[in-house]
This record gives sequence, C-alpha cells and structure tokens, in this order.
Amino acid sequence: MNSVKIAKERIDRALNPRTVAVVGDKKASGYMWLRSMSTFQGDVFSVQIDPNDVPGIEDMGIPNYSSLMDIPKPVDYVVIAVPRSVAGFVLKDCVSKEVAGVGMFTAGFAETGTPEGLEAQEAVTKMARDADLVLLGPNCMGLYNPAIGVRFSRDLPAGQGGPVAFVSQSGGHAVSFSAAAGANGICINKVVSFGNGVVLESTDYLEYFAQDDQTEFIGMYIEGVQDGRRFFELLREITPKKPVVIWKGGQTEEGKRATSSHTGSLAESMDTWDVLIRQCGAIRVDSLTEMTDVLKALVSLPRSTGDGVGLIGGTGGQSVSMSDAFAKSGLRVPMFSQDSLDKLGEFFRVIGASYLNPVDVGGMNRDMTETCMSILSSDPNVDVVAMQMSPSGFARDPEQIEGQIAALVSARDDTQKPVVSMLFSPDPYGDGDDLKKLDLMLQEARIPSYPTYERAALAIKKLVDYFRFHEGA
Repeated sequence: MNSVKIAKERIDRALNPRTVAVVGDKKASGYMWLRSMSTFQGDVFSVQIDPNDVPGIEDMGIPNYSSLMDIPKPVDYVVIAVPRSVAGFVLKDCVSKEVAGVGMFTAGFAETGTPEGLEAQEAVTKMARDADLVLLGPNCMGLYNPAIGVRFSRDLPAGQGGPVAFVSQSGGHAVSFSAAAGANGICINKVVSFGNGVVLESTDYLEYFAQDDQTEFIGMYIEGVQDGRRFFELLREITPKKPVVIWKGGQTEEGKRATSSHTGSLAESMDTWDVLIRQCGAIRVDSLTEMTDVLKALVSLPRSTGDGVGLIGGTGGQSVSMSDAFAKSGLRVPMFSQDSLDKLGEFFRVIGASYLNPVDVGGMNRDMTETCMSILSSDPNVDVVAMQMSPSGFARDPEQIEGQIAALVSARDDTQKPVVSMLFSPDPYGDGDDLKKLDLMLQEARIPSYPTYERAALAIKKLVDYFRFHEGA
C-alpha cells in the first residue's frame, strides 16, 4: 500500500492546529488526552456521550459535545480515542467537518493480522485518502508540538519550540524520545507518531520536514518503509542540507517478527539498510540513548571534521579509561604540540600532575583551570575538547565546578571548537540529585554533557563522520 501525496499546506494546518477536539477521552484513563492538551494555546473541545465521563470533562472547564458536528467552530486536529468498532464513524464526521488532521490512537487494525483488523484498516484508509485527510495512524500517539502546547503526554514540556523534528513509527518511542529530549535540553519542533501509516508514512514526513524552515535536524524511528527507492532517493537529497539520524527497528529475526505484530510492517534486511544509510550520508543509531546523544551533539556543537580530542579531568586509571574509550570509537587522543607542552610544563611545576593528553586538573582553582583550558583548546593538534566533571565538587568546592564550566564556555567561545563534558560518579544513583544539578548548569551554559566516556566518544565520532562525509574530508 503506497502513501498518497497531500499538499504541504494541508499538512501544515494539521501539524500546527488552532483548534483541537478529543473524541472518546475517559475518566478511566485519567482523561489523559484532555489533560495533555491543557497547555494548548488554542481552543480545546471534547466529544463524549458516556454520562459517567461527561461531568469530569466539564469540571475541567472543557466544552463537551455529543458529536463532532456540533462543535460551533472549525476544527483543525482531532484525537480519536474510541474503540475500533466506532472509529470509522468518528472519522466520517472528521471528513464532513473538513478537519485537516487526525491522530487515531485507536488500535486493532492491520497490526493484528486478523481479517477484521485488515478490513477495518482498509475502510479508514480509503475514507481518509479520498478526503485528503492527514491521518496519523491508526495505532499511534499522534502529534507533539510543544511550541503551541499540543501534547500526547501530560508530562512533556510545552511553550518552547526548537530545531529538531522526530518521526516515529512507534508511539512508545515517540513519547520516550520527547521526554528524553526535554531532559537533555534538546528543543523540539514537532514529534509525529504515525503507527500503521496508512496515509502518510516515514518517507512523506521526511519530505515534509526537509521543506520545513523551522526544522534543522531530523530524527527517525523506522520499522519499515512502503517505497524504499523513494525513501533513499529523498534521504540522499536531504542529508547534505539537514542531518538525518535513523534508528531502524527490527534488526534481528526476532525484531522483524515483533515489528509485524507492532505496526504491521515488513522489515527489510538490516545489511541493506546499513549500506544505504551510509551511502546517503545519514547517521545510523541503534537505541533511544544513541538517538538522544547524537541529536544533542548536532544541536549543541559546531561543525567539525577534526578527530583529535583533548581530554581533561581524569586521574590515573580514569585517564587511561578515557583514552581507551575515545580511541576505540575511532577518534584520536594526540600528543599536544611542543608549544603547548612547554606552557603546560611551566604551569604544572606549581601544582604537580600529569599534563600529557589527558590532562589532570585535580586541585586547580578557577584561574588555573581557565589557563589550562585556554592552552589546550588553542592547541593545533586538538579539534575537540572533552572535560570530565564530578558532582562531588558541590560538597568539596562549589567554586571549582563554576570555574570548570566557565573554562568550558571560554574555550568554546574563543576557539569555536566542539566542547563537551563527561559527568563521572562511582555512585550515580546516590549522586543522582547532584548529577542532575550539574547537568542543568551545563545545559544553561550550552555545554552538552554525557554520563559515560563511551557515550560522549560515540556522539562526537558520529558528528565528525557526518561532516567529513558531506564536506569531502
């Protein structure tokens, strides 16, 4: 089943609604959809006929109607959260109401593999296609547009947009990425969860966000595509202009079987995907963590094709572990230039410590840290600077942490080189509050942080590889 061409203007209206209606929200689910829409900047309406659910809706101050057709205003986007048996009737009203977009949360369609599910999906597909309706789903979470407050979870931030679009065949991954992005300071333009993708699917949203001026980076979770040739032709065309990060689900035989029961997708060979992703210059990741880490690097760091990393902050075995992690990822941990070594040699006579790459900054005050960082970040052999920080500094010397952050900011601003931080704790659960506090301070300073050496190294390596591919380095 191939997707259809819908005018960009109509998709714009669906994904940037001014009025929203929720059909079928219930007390039993805690009115999850209406509460999620509490941050929406436009008008929110409810459609519910169950007398047990209506009082709770009215208590929230949301106008409730017995039919979508009774709503006195035009409606741009509708969430359908009713059983499959009545979803088609609601969709018919959406067509009559000239709604632009629908997020069909309702499941039980082709992903079940049953004749009834297949027949129901064919019916809603034909109805939506005939009306040029932007149908997200069925079997999906729909739309998250934080700038205007459209959410599919009440726990997600709202009120601020950003440069990242995320397209997901999985509703769970869409929600998880949205939460992870918010926690990591990644500002989102839109997240689209499209489930079974009967009208628009991965390729269509890739094309849409490629043309969207507000989107600078695109992340995708894909289980399968309907037209592989079109997808990869678009991907090859788009990646030199906008980084596209792809997480392919169904990489194993067991995973392929799971995708079939999840969204009804047929998963292609992972070897084929891997080759084509590389040839198109996109970025492959294999988990939610990698997706978040790489997008954080893309959003926060300047373009860089250099792979020489200057490491700061490790002592003894930590320095060895840092060096190993970055070298294993394919990055270099080079010797500093002779000029830098001479300057560091004079400097380290006073404090005593190792100053070969990595550099030990333990015991330094703020001025010492900034001096050391200035020497290091200006070194011609260093393309990227990575500093280890520890939350134990809050108890021992809060000014040292402030000095380290100031040094990181100065290095970034003065040299325009990528600068990252790695947060080290031997007891991350026990230090959880302080780790979060430190991460938020770094977010405020626009310095990306990673909880392990390996995650920092992998994110930087993928960033460097992307710019090398597209700049011919």
